[in-house]
Amino acid sequence: MPQTTATALLRWISDDRISSVYQHYVIEDSERCIALWQPAGTVGRVAVGERGGPRGRNMVPGGWSGSYTEHEWTGDGVLRIHVPGQPWSTWRWLTADGWTEHAYVNLETPWTRTGLGFDTADWILDVIAEPDGSHSLKDEDELAWAAETGKFDAAKLAAVEDARRRAVAAVEAHAFPLAADWDAWGALPAEPLQLAAGWEIVAPQPSRSPSPTLD
Repeated sequence: MPQTTATALLRWISDDRISSVYQHYVIEDSERCIALWQPAGTVGRVAVGERGGPRGRNMVPGGWSGSYTEHEWTGDGVLRIHVPGQPWSTWRWLTADGWTEHAYVNLETPWTRTGLGFDTADWILDVIAEPDGSHSLKDEDELAWAAETGKFDAAKLAAVEDARRRAVAAVEAHAFPLAADWDAWGALPAEPLQLAAGWEIVAPQPSRSPSPTLD
């Protein structure tokens, strides 16, 4: 696919506020999938407040201070693929030696299109997919903490479990995009991105355009 200049915000929403947000290049936006590329050096924002959990990185209920801090995405760039309607996105990192062999299946609410890009809500639990179709789970202890503190109620926990079962089945079946040729998404831009104006507005008006904002 040709290199693109289209960009979109991807925002993770928690308790009606932004948990984290980064600007991405839009590599594909079709009925098949939404592919967003985040190069190293991209500067986003993360919520500031009281955190807890097994590794001290989860915002405690009611712990947000009302402010955000800058956060630079370091290391390798990441391509995030979301199939519309699925409760997860699939991530792979592009290293100096090529794409990582494993994929990171991030359980989350199906992406919602906004006038600035896409919103989702992270469900903490992740599935690490190996090339042979095997898998392992990540952050089960943080999900248990979310249940114990009331951050996730019974309905949300049931949704996470359903997403886990579906995601594991997709991994075992080598479903798209796991077995796709990730090189087919073309030469990916290396220039880091800055956040678009209005990133902090939680509920922007839906876009009338089929694609997010253009730079």
